[in-house]
Amino acid sequence: MGRKPPKSTAVAPPLFRRIASLDDSISRYIHTFTSPLAPKPLLRSLEHLADFRLFFPVTLSLFFATPSHSPLRPHLLLPLILCSLLDLIFVGFLKFLIRRPRPSYAIHGDYSAVVPVDKFSFPSGHSSRVCFIAAIFSLSRARIVEAVADPSHPRLALLVHRWIEGDEAMAVNLLVAAVWSWALTTVVSRVVLGRHYVLDVGFGACLGVLEALFTLHFLNFTVLV
Repeated sequence: MGRKPPKSTAVAPPLFRRIASLDDSISRYIHTFTSPLAPKPLLRSLEHLADFRLFFPVTLSLFFATPSHSPLRPHLLLPLILCSLLDLIFVGFLKFLIRRPRPSYAIHGDYSAVVPVDKFSFPSGHSSRVCFIAAIFSLSRARIVEAVADPSHPRLALLVHRWIEGDEAMAVNLLVAAVWSWALTTVVSRVVLGRHYVLDVGFGACLGVLEALFTLHFLNFTVLV
């Protein structure tokens, strides 16, 4: 009796194969063209900064270190923590379901997976993570401004008065712009390093923004209820 072929060898519909082939060609070109020019240590630093094993414990520590009456706790840090867990579940499930191999033209021996399904490529967990972080910072901008002016954060107020002449809104806008710049650079770096295809990072980025919207709406709903 013949054995059934593994899932990874199943034949995809023609349209999907064409899309995957085009995605592979574009991603390979980007990787090949930028690889000699890209600062690899910097890109790997971005990879480590966006790693769940660093981001989650740091955010959890900040949550417990922040005063309980600070607006940062319920409107920034708590959404970041909950969205991290939601993202881990969604990305892990999609990787397990789709099982797309990582690009064959890059070396992945220096990449340390968080969970076994991280050997698969679609979607990019780093891309979804950095984009939900940036989206939460954007959507919580007003609350962050409140926190900067809150007496429970005198060091933040001192920094703003020293460097931004006391303009809390401008300081937070600069912060949000910096976070988005970091996020988008990290997304691009995944293709440059050859960790992912363009579709992986594009879908991951969109997923991260949707996760941020869902998490914030869910928390607002629970507060109203």
